[in-house]
Amino acid sequence: MKSTQASETLTQRGKALIEKPVATKENSKAIEAADPILINEILARRSELTEQMKLAKAEKDELEDIIRDLIGKKDELTVHGAKVASIARWRETSVNTDYVKEYFSLADYPELYKRADRSRLTIH
Repeated sequence: MKSTQASETLTQRGKALIEKPVATKENSKAIEAADPILINEILARRSELTEQMKLAKAEKDELEDIIRDLIGKKDELTVHGAKVASIARWRETSVNTDYVKEYFSLADYPELYKRADRSRLTIH
């Protein structure tokens, strides 16, 4: 809760800077920060949040892998009879080039064709 309040304060302080931009004389496409300390705080907080998001995404992916493993070859995961997760599966076949498609059939040259199994996990 404390970091959320600090972040809100930082956001409010940062928004105040937007009202007073100062163009630099050396570069007409650049704006000089009116409060460099505040900008550094904003950039540091952004970096922290980016790192937290990466860690959260990695954890989410691990949890989804566990759910996929639980479902296995079936289609749904249930808890007390209620569907809580499902997997939609499909198979994609694509051709490397138009030339291969034209002159080599899939039946005769299967190694020239790329196959990929795909699935989408849905949490209900």
